[in-house]
Amino acid sequence: MQPLVDAVAGRLPSWKAWLMNKTGRLALVKSVLSAILIHQLLALVPPKKILKQLEKIQRGFLWAGRADAHGGHCHVNWRRVCRPLDYGGLGVRDLERTGLSLRLRWLWLARTDTERAWQGLDLQFTSEEHAPFYASTTMAIGDGRTALFWEDRWLGGQSVRALAPMLFQCIPKHRRKSRTVAEAMDGNRWARDIQSLLGLPEIGEYLQLWHLVQQVELSNAPDKLLWSWTANGAYSAQHVSGSDGLPLLEAHLEELGTTQSEVLPLSGMPGPLLDRGATRSPWPAAPPAVPPV
Repeated sequence: MQPLVDAVAGRLPSWKAWLMNKTGRLALVKSVLSAILIHQLLALVPPKKILKQLEKIQRGFLWAGRADAHGGHCHVNWRRVCRPLDYGGLGVRDLERTGLSLRLRWLWLARTDTERAWQGLDLQFTSEEHAPFYASTTMAIGDGRTALFWEDRWLGGQSVRALAPMLFQCIPKHRRKSRTVAEAMDGNRWARDIQSLLGLPEIGEYLQLWHLVQQVELSNAPDKLLWSWTANGAYSAQHVSGSDGLPLLEAHLEELGTTQSEVLPLSGMPGPLLDRGATRSPWPAAPPAVPPV
């Protein structure tokens, strides 16, 4: 991946940087330096060390006009620079999140486009890629031939994994990835997928799932996978890495039992960052002292 870092560094117009203001350098970072990486991020997962080097080049050119910048040159934390404009950032692509959003495209195409030449290959995806994909998709159930019984969100927008997590752990992995809704509901074959011994919690989840499944009626229409963050239900990388990806973040935080304001508080109201001086924002005022008893 080092040639990729060298390619990005080689596009820096170092002798012209001093003739450009920060607004011009920001436009170059967003339109050129970030665009060079798109094709690589689409197919590869760069090591975090490489991503740090690429961000270092972008950060140095934006604030100092060269490939390297020290802490005194950086007016604002880079994580905040990568926020959307509406949330007080500069709209620079976060490379790690952009790569993740682009790789979700393969998961989407594997489920929605059966004419691809690579269909049927055992594509490998990490849990970090599977988690946002399943959190971002719902299945409009039809004939049940493509919807996965154990993993897809097809029961009123919920998955069996979420509705019966302990029972889900009793299902072999190969069954989770292959059992369709139509197969599972044919003679209640999903019940025969359970391989482990069940305790009282698992039996309770089993009975609840049984009642939910009995209320489902299949039709002759094909199943349809829907992307939750777009109006037309189609996948869009922008809605994962851009400002519209914030609902996805909130969905993950909700699963963890917290909120965005508790984990990622915005440091101040949204506003322009380029005109700020080198002085960092002051620390919050200390809380008032507790009066003596």
